[in-house]
Amino acid sequence: SSLPIYIDPRKYANHEMALEGQISLNQLKELCAALASDVGEVAVHLNFKVDEDRRYIATGNLKTQVQLICQRCMEPTPYDVDIELALAFVYDEDHAKNISTEFDPVVMTEGEIVLAKMIEEELLLALPVVAYHDQSGCNPIALKYASSTDDAPDDEENPNPFSILAQLKAKS
Repeated sequence: SSLPIYIDPRKYANHEMALEGQISLNQLKELCAALASDVGEVAVHLNFKVDEDRRYIATGNLKTQVQLICQRCMEPTPYDVDIELALAFVYDEDHAKNISTEFDPVVMTEGEIVLAKMIEEELLLALPVVAYHDQSGCNPIALKYASSTDDAPDDEENPNPFSILAQLKAKS
């Protein structure tokens, strides 16, 4: 179930067509630059139609699992992406401003869109700014060095900086 490179959302919407298939992550170069691995596929499901306001819209979802770099231990961590889409296809940025907030605008150039580029942009927006394992999933040695709260060795006790004040108060 390979997906087309270009689609004409007007044609798909006028015929109330559905688009279903998979695209390999390694085809999405900009997305892969943010990932730890380019292995995997994105499941794509889109239903096109013309709504009551005569807009060309598509609803559906994207599902995949990607590998991100954990910012605690710098090891790969899996991240599930499951995006519900509600897209409205417009001709330019001016038309995009008039779309209701329930839809994300997608600008068509010359009536067509590059499907992989649209999918890639939606996936990039869905990634977290910072990725982490849960603490039990991180490498314990890396966790010790990543901790910014305690730079002293575990067996040393830090002196209380106010102990001198307590001694002065006791003398008076």
